[in-house]
Amino acid sequence: MKKVILKSILFFLFSFSCSKKEIIKLPVTSSSEQALEYYKKAMYSLEVGDDFEKRLFLDSALSLDSEFIMALELYDSPDPILTKKNQELAKKLSINGTEAERKILCIRESYRNGDMDNALKCATWLIKNHPLSYESYVWLGLVQSDRNELDSAIQTLKKAIKLNPNSYGAFSLLMGHHIAAGNQVMLPENERDVELGMKYGDELIRIRSDHGLPYHLKANCYRQLGEFEKAKPLYEKSIEKRKGTSSEGNAYNVSAHNYMFSGDIETARKRYLKAIELSKNNPNTWFVLNYYLTVSYMFENDYLGAIDNISKIGEQLDVMGFDEASLLFRKGQINWQKMVCYAHNQMEEEAFSSLEKQIFYNKKRADLLRDENVYRNTKANEQNLKAWLNILFGKYEEAKKNLEKLKELQEQVKDPTAMYGYYGLLGMANLMEGNYEMAVSNFKEADNTNIYFNYFKGLALKASGNENEAMEMFKELASYNFSSWDIAIIRNLAKKQLQKV
Repeated sequence: MKKVILKSILFFLFSFSCSKKEIIKLPVTSSSEQALEYYKKAMYSLEVGDDFEKRLFLDSALSLDSEFIMALELYDSPDPILTKKNQELAKKLSINGTEAERKILCIRESYRNGDMDNALKCATWLIKNHPLSYESYVWLGLVQSDRNELDSAIQTLKKAIKLNPNSYGAFSLLMGHHIAAGNQVMLPENERDVELGMKYGDELIRIRSDHGLPYHLKANCYRQLGEFEKAKPLYEKSIEKRKGTSSEGNAYNVSAHNYMFSGDIETARKRYLKAIELSKNNPNTWFVLNYYLTVSYMFENDYLGAIDNISKIGEQLDVMGFDEASLLFRKGQINWQKMVCYAHNQMEEEAFSSLEKQIFYNKKRADLLRDENVYRNTKANEQNLKAWLNILFGKYEEAKKNLEKLKELQEQVKDPTAMYGYYGLLGMANLMEGNYEMAVSNFKEADNTNIYFNYFKGLALKASGNENEAMEMFKELASYNFSSWDIAIIRNLAKKQLQKV
């Protein structure tokens, strides 16, 4: 059946702020009014991280309109094969949609292809052709953020807020520039403003006080400031507001981080286990939350305890209900986690063995998916990790061979951030070989917000005579109150550097 654009959403799907400002959304194509209502509910869940609920609403929308372009594109199943099938169908059907929808599909496909130049081109089209829609500016602000063009992103997102003072997406991206929030790209440390991040957090609470995520994000601000007691009631509010949702486990998880950094590791581990228990029916969430329990051991420099926890997770993977592609991906990640722990515990043979197992599972997954993007990323990841491990164990000539192969692969990627990993690893190699000035130059070409590389940049600065700059960097690194493998390793190393002064 040929689709039509329902008049109720043709460029003018309105809501009103307190100033009665007309809010203009981008057009969405569907043949069913009820399907559109389910789609709007799905997008409401998406913005606060309730992915399971999002898919339930999209299932309802697609049951009424099986050719709903945006519902297919945004479904994002845990099964990558189903996701790819939906995305291919959305692209095929997009001929019946609007040009704006085709540009959104273009942005998302460009991300998958690693072509951030094309993503920028498509997002810019939205601005030029739908300049009164705040959503155009949110899309462009997202792309600019992920291209690390943060000054432009901030100005773009502020325009989105001017058009819609209740744009949760715009405030969330702006906050993420200052406070760690998932995988959002952050400003350099010296440009971050936690107080400003907190103000953006207040706006998120104002807009979505019905959900726990805004309280969680505001609590993150206090946690970064080391004000753990002020963070606690906000995390509790987040738990309360997320009861019964798919993100309830995450609410317990982030509150566990707060206890860990405040020094109460016993309560933290109880909360990590509670989060894991709540997510046992969702294999991918269960896996991610188990990772944070592993990281809690790394923060204590207990790499053997971390490896023991990783092994326990690995033993359960086959019975958790993963689809085939996801199971291979998680088995690869298990071995990556072991590799990191073995490498930083100076267990060379075990580290290289784990790396080979990860490469094996990644290649099996690539062969299963038969996707050129996956093949490319798998090849680049292999050279990246081999170079990293060779550097850590002093095999610099081998590392440089890996880096040359990595460079060849990454130079083909149309993304201003594509060479960050190459330059970060090259900086490490030059540092270890005593080429301190060259190392500093390399690190300047790398991601200046990368926690791991910044520690080695600090070492290079110190060795080249820039001790004051190095000490400032170590102070920043030692004060991170967020949980990830790289912070767990670098935070303690930075503290040791400060103790030497």
